[in-house]
Parts: sequence; structure tokens; C-alpha cells
Amino acid sequence: MELRIARAELAAPRDGLDALGRFYAGALALDCRQERDALTVMVGPAELVFVAGDGAPFHHFALLVPGDRFDAARDWLGAATEVLDTRPFDFWDAHAAYVHDPAGNIVELIAHRGEAENGVMGLFTGAELAGISEVGIVGPDLAAAAAALEGELGLPLWSGSVDDDATGLGFVGRKAHTLILAGPGRGWLPTGRPAEVHPVAVTIAGGDRAGEVEVPAGRVSRVPG
Repeated sequence: MELRIARAELAAPRDGLDALGRFYAGALALDCRQERDALTVMVGPAELVFVAGDGAPFHHFALLVPGDRFDAARDWLGAATEVLDTRPFDFWDAHAAYVHDPAGNIVELIAHRGEAENGVMGLFTGAELAGISEVGIVGPDLAAAAAALEGELGLPLWSGSVDDDATGLGFVGRKAHTLILAGPGRGWLPTGRPAEVHPVAVTIAGGDRAGEVEVPAGRVSRVPG
């Protein structure tokens, strides 16, 4: 099986889980499970988990839309909340739309042509989401992080650059299923809000390789299957 993001655990404001639950379970109608200190959101076969933490952590992540359903998915998202921006990525043959969730996370819907296409027509529903496409991992020394992820877990840098922590942005894994390495202070699309280091833990599934790499605020694990 090809690489995919199976689970992403992200720090969230302790007093913000209820609002996140209302957004993901209510406005977006995704399957959710809320516990005292965590909210689990099902995104296709993947789990997006918000874990209660201190302060006001925020993250950037992207949810994968079937490549032939972007327009319908953008309309579905716009009916639930304000869309901040919509833009093409011609070099990836992809389109993306961005919103904020109640915790201030920069949430992206992205559709890559040819990925997870389903031939469905009509109104989009959250059940069509194909998984978690991107998770931002913020920390210093992007080159060292990229080298560790490839050497220890077999996750290659497939796009972007990690040569400069201030301006670099490295895409690790594979197209449409990727970790984004960013240095602290680098602006996230589309708002330019400077990236911050906050706790994150990501599990990558696929193939027969297993291992774990420590990142500045958490870990990346790989499991077979």
C-alpha cells in the first residue's frame, strides 16, 4: 500500500475543544468522538486528533478532496464558513481552498488531479474526503529533519527546498500525502501568519517499514500496512 497519513495529533487550546467539535461535527458534519482532553475527527480513513494543551496553539493542515470534486467541495466548505482564499497550484496540477477553524488553524482543502477521483456528481459531503493530505511540522534545521525522515523512515523530500530555515518549505512523503517542513516565522498561505512550534505527532502508514523520528515538538512514526 502506498504511503498515507493515518493519524495526526495536534495540540489545541484546552478551552477550545467544544468549539472545534461544533465546527467539525456540526458545520462540516464529519464523524467525531469527543473525550475530556481530545477530539477525534474522522477524515476518510484517517484520524485528525486535537489534544488539549496550554496556550493558543495553531497549525496548518490539509484535507484531501477527490481530484474531480474540487468545485463541489469548495462550495460545501463555503456553506459552512468563510473561505479565506482559493488558488491553483499549476506545478502540482492541484487546487486548494483555505479557511480558519475555531482554534485559528489554517485548514486547507486540496484536490490533486488524478488522486482519489470518484466520479460522483452533485453536492459534496464530508464523507467524500479521502484523508489527511498535509500536516505542517514547524522547527529549526529543516535539512536535518528532512534527512532524518528519509534515512530513518524512508520518507523522501519530493518537492520544495530545505536549504534555508527562513524561506524554505519542504514537502516530505509523496504527492497528496505529505509532511510540510517549515521554519519558525515562515508565513503560511494564504494569510502569511508566521509558523509557530506546537506539539504534533503524525503516523504514516504504508509499505513494510517501521520506525520513529523525533521532531522539535513531537514525533513522526511509520507503521507497516
